[in-house]
Amino acid sequence: MAETSDIYEKVMDVARRRGFVWPSSEIYGSVAGFIDYGPLGAMMKRNIENLWRTFYVFQEGYYEIECPTVGAEAIFIASGHVKEFADKMVQCPHCGEYLRADHIVEDSGITNAGALSAEALQEALHELPCPICEEPLGDAGVFAFNLMFETTIGPGSQRKGYLRPETAQGIFTDFPRLLRFYRDKLPFGAVQIGKSYRNEISPRQGMIRLREFTQAEAEIFVHPEGKDNHPTFYRYADYTVPLLTIDRQQDDREPLTATMRVAVDEGVIVNEYVAYYVALTHQILVA
Repeated sequence: MAETSDIYEKVMDVARRRGFVWPSSEIYGSVAGFIDYGPLGAMMKRNIENLWRTFYVFQEGYYEIECPTVGAEAIFIASGHVKEFADKMVQCPHCGEYLRADHIVEDSGITNAGALSAEALQEALHELPCPICEEPLGDAGVFAFNLMFETTIGPGSQRKGYLRPETAQGIFTDFPRLLRFYRDKLPFGAVQIGKSYRNEISPRQGMIRLREFTQAEAEIFVHPEGKDNHPTFYRYADYTVPLLTIDRQQDDREPLTATMRVAVDEGVIVNEYVAYYVALTHQILVA
């Protein structure tokens, strides 16, 4: 874990010195989880976004939309984010710092701590030190912390809203209009590139976990009866991807390397549509 952290820090140091990224509002004391893209970083970011569009917009023919980053509370109640979009947090009883409980446990050598219950995390934390003050966490309680940034829409506080935690909501709320745009025919897709926000408890690992970040998202709407027959599946049927199945993750084994056709036939990937976009996305990542 320490070796991985050293690598991240070295990469971020090079990025800062060469004008790719640096801490936001640095002259006023930067806040963790926010970064500015420098001249080279902004250009690289645009190139990556346009590469992504090359596949999803130009190759697949899906149209791009753009939605507000602020949404009314009703949207996020319906999506489950108000109730469920939370991480498990602990407050150090000595220095008062708020910390991601699963991160502390994982740093101690326990894998997949994010899947543990609050009770199991609390038990694991009992003998561990606070990473800030190094005092024992002891019986500090583990509790849920909602990651959405809350705001009010308009004067006063009559209408609550949130900064979107992902770009999907706008596509889903626009579904009726998108369906009409596509002449009431399935399948169709819509894509969006834009900012999302998550009030992370303890941002870390350079740019891996930020409080404001850009997402590129595609939502593909398919009739349930057609999900096993993608019209151009042949493009990626023989495309090979390393697949880390649940069993392999639990047993800490190496990924399974398989073609998309084999992965679908053997039930590793549920249907042709999912396999198609797994392969397409992998192709973008290695392009």
